[in-house]
Amino acid sequence: MHEFRTAIINGEVKATQSPAARKDKCRRQDGEATLVDIPIPRGERRKTNQRNEDRFLDVVERATITFRGKKSLVRTVNVSGSGVMIESNIMPRIGEVIGLEFENFDRLQAVVRWVKQGRIGLDVGEGAIDLG
Repeated sequence: MHEFRTAIINGEVKATQSPAARKDKCRRQDGEATLVDIPIPRGERRKTNQRNEDRFLDVVERATITFRGKKSLVRTVNVSGSGVMIESNIMPRIGEVIGLEFENFDRLQAVVRWVKQGRIGLDVGEGAIDLG
């Protein structure tokens, strides 16, 4: 591998393509696509329900999220003891932390686990939401 790199640097081998990334273009410009825009297909479709917890619909209608310093009201799709699915037009990155508040409850820190077609799966930690 080092011999090949040395040959390219010395001009013994012509580079057939431009570099994949250039240092002057390493920062994303506004409006450029992100990895969130790329659908990642499952290797295999689920054949059974693989969830560890039940999901509850219509437990909470709305929540307030704090995303990159801005608060917004979002619709909750379902709630479990350790997570929430919301609908929103935000584009968070997987692993990004979002503040999550339900009316009359303390604020929670939620980690983005997945994003798909305007829905976002948030993990708030095992047992963080008491549904009992």
